[in-house]
Amino acid sequence: MKTTTYSGNINDFQLPELVKKTNKTSIIISIILIIFALAMFHLFYFTENDLVEGSEVFAGVIALSVALFMLIWQRTKFIDKETGSVVSKDRIYYNPNDLPTILLAFDNDNFAVLQNVKRQQEGNVQIVFRFAENHRYIAVQVQRYEPFDYKPQTDILVYRDANAMKLMENLK
Repeated sequence: MKTTTYSGNINDFQLPELVKKTNKTSIIISIILIIFALAMFHLFYFTENDLVEGSEVFAGVIALSVALFMLIWQRTKFIDKETGSVVSKDRIYYNPNDLPTILLAFDNDNFAVLQNVKRQQEGNVQIVFRFAENHRYIAVQVQRYEPFDYKPQTDILVYRDANAMKLMENLK
């Protein structure tokens, strides 16, 4: 049984059950990696050690790349307000011929049907979902590719507790 439904596209919609927080761990690790990278660059340019020959630069570039990735894409995280669990986003692709079966599964809250539908690496139908790590929250939407973008085929459906766990079992 659905807890709540919202109209809109799950990719653009800010779900009210979620709060966006700064990932302090990611920022601290990024700062440490930047300091390490600077130390490697300093070591390479200001020492006359022929034993290492540029491995400092390689280590510095890798550390700087990881630090920038963490600062740009891992800087924030979404948290479920009710449980405090971190929320992640995922998607599963299907064949367009399976769309009626998928829609019927969500209309009837019969998630076991989803196990019988063949998944694909890429496809014109996708299920986009945001789920809590403890599997007690999931927001899901079925989308179909229409020229230039995926368009919602269902509202954003939010499930909690036992229903969320049942849906996650059938999606993962």
